[in-house]
Amino acid sequence: MARTTVFLAVAILGAGLGAADAAEWPKLPESGEATVWNPAPRWPDIPDEKLAKPNLAPAPQWPSVTASAPAAADSDKPALGDVTGALKAKPAPVFQAAFVPQLSPFSFEVGGRYWYSFGDTKFDFVNGHPLFGDPTSTLYWYDTQGHAGEFFARLDHAPTGVFVKGLVGGGIFNGGTIVDRDYFVGQVKFSDTSSEINGDRFHYGIVDIGWAFAVPRAGVRFGVFVGYHYWASKLTAAGLVCNPDDVNGFFCGPVGSLQVPNTVPIFVYEPTWHAMRLGFDARWEIARGWSLSGEVAVVPYARLVNKDSHLLRQSMADLGPAPNVISRSPYAFGAESEVFINYAVTPNLEVGIGGRYWGLLTDRGSVQFGPAFNYDYALDRFDQQRYGLLVQVKGRF
Repeated sequence: MARTTVFLAVAILGAGLGAADAAEWPKLPESGEATVWNPAPRWPDIPDEKLAKPNLAPAPQWPSVTASAPAAADSDKPALGDVTGALKAKPAPVFQAAFVPQLSPFSFEVGGRYWYSFGDTKFDFVNGHPLFGDPTSTLYWYDTQGHAGEFFARLDHAPTGVFVKGLVGGGIFNGGTIVDRDYFVGQVKFSDTSSEINGDRFHYGIVDIGWAFAVPRAGVRFGVFVGYHYWASKLTAAGLVCNPDDVNGFFCGPVGSLQVPNTVPIFVYEPTWHAMRLGFDARWEIARGWSLSGEVAVVPYARLVNKDSHLLRQSMADLGPAPNVISRSPYAFGAESEVFINYAVTPNLEVGIGGRYWGLLTDRGSVQFGPAFNYDYALDRFDQQRYGLLVQVKGRF
């Protein structure tokens, strides 16, 4: 019993001594500071007044454009913060658009053409003698083949529509026939001969001034013009062959006989025209790069002078020195036209192909024979035509 009591006393005493060193469940402090159970740092507490009005440094702001700071007394420069004052004191520079190309009010076209043509010239006159016919004599120059080159240009003023255009050209003849016929009263043909046209030349020039109206959205341009046309030719024929007539070759000889060799010139014709033109022209852009262009003109007035040289009749007993027959008319008229289809190879280079017709005619005037040239016979008809194919190359600027 005593042993048991001692054991219990020792146990109670050990328990009391160990209780001071044993770990206990810790209490979480009310202040929130770290403990062994909460060793990590915590978000700081933010006071309520700081949430309502944060103490943040103000960010930079744009300067005021309404309020101006006073300038320094010793300087005429505006203060840095006074933007309005700076603008008033030194206006911002205005940048000029010098790099933008200025469009010219003018447009210019220039180019060259080749004209392959044919033509004829017809001459009738009446000598008024009762034994001779009406017409008394006719000379027809047929199928005169020509080759010509020409230079042309056009200048347009877009604001007013006024334009000036023109051309100058010249070429040679190669081939053709002249038929010379003479008649007695009742139109009895007593002479009919043929000669070969073996050469010579022609040259011409035109200048027009007009007004044009364009519809760019439709690709169309119309114009009207008035102009002047100069046209001069020289035709030379050689040889003489007798054709059938109404007197069995009494004056010429057997049909088909060669009276003059083809190497000997016998006729020279030199008609010169001065003509007034009234007309209109047009251009139509029919597709991308393709266009039609052309003009039509009437000739209400023209003058003619023709020098006719009968080279085998130059003796003073006959017609005298060449030219020995001169024809004149101040009453001519006619028509002229041309048309092209064009293709723009580049915006500034265009090629085209087309056709042209010129026709001038008079049915009155005078004919004088040498050597005296002192009597006027009636010019019954003088008709000259030329037509053919044109090829052109044109620059547009």
